[in-house]
Amino acid sequence: MYDHVTFDWTDEKPCTAYFVRCESCHHKSMHLSFDPPGVVNSGSWSGTTTYRFRQVEGSSLSEILDGLFFYSVPTSFFVLDDRVPRPLRELLTEAEGCLKSNYLTGASACARKIVYELGVLSEAEGENYDERIKSLKEKHPEVDPTFFDTLLTIQQVTSAKVHENSYDGWQSKHLRVILASLSEVLHEIYVVPALRADRRKQVLALRDSLTPKPKPNE
Repeated sequence: MYDHVTFDWTDEKPCTAYFVRCESCHHKSMHLSFDPPGVVNSGSWSGTTTYRFRQVEGSSLSEILDGLFFYSVPTSFFVLDDRVPRPLRELLTEAEGCLKSNYLTGASACARKIVYELGVLSEAEGENYDERIKSLKEKHPEVDPTFFDTLLTIQQVTSAKVHENSYDGWQSKHLRVILASLSEVLHEIYVVPALRADRRKQVLALRDSLTPKPKPNE
């Protein structure tokens, strides 16, 4: 983390914004918290003062951060590979933004829209959520079926008392699982094959570099 600032969210409620730079890709992100700043100076990096979060005994850093932040930007659109079609990345980002703000109906609508748009891109069949998921599972046997089965299971659990046309949203706990599963589905469909192709090209290039090139007169 390279900076943080506290401001007044309301007259009586302060909020802290944390600005983080990834040491790997060097991109920046912002995270908001209502908890008091729990950071310490950790030196400098590239001429900029850096900070780290205080560790709590018995808790991992990821557990601390999950409980600390109530909003983070960017989310999946920032971390999803750009080989995933932009409309799908934007929908996943909007869904996660809605979820963080507890706009569950909006997040649910975006999740369903992702399934619909992915179905269009994959030429999947089906008139409703369940049918499209089953068709996508058949269209993409290369994807771990666990992710599609998870999407179906959540739908069946939450739809026990309502019909497709009347249901207006999933609960927060269901949405977290749905969005995580959708993220993995998109990664396996669009990113994994491209990475595999890139590695193949690299190996072939190394192999070809070992083969003597014929001289012009030969």
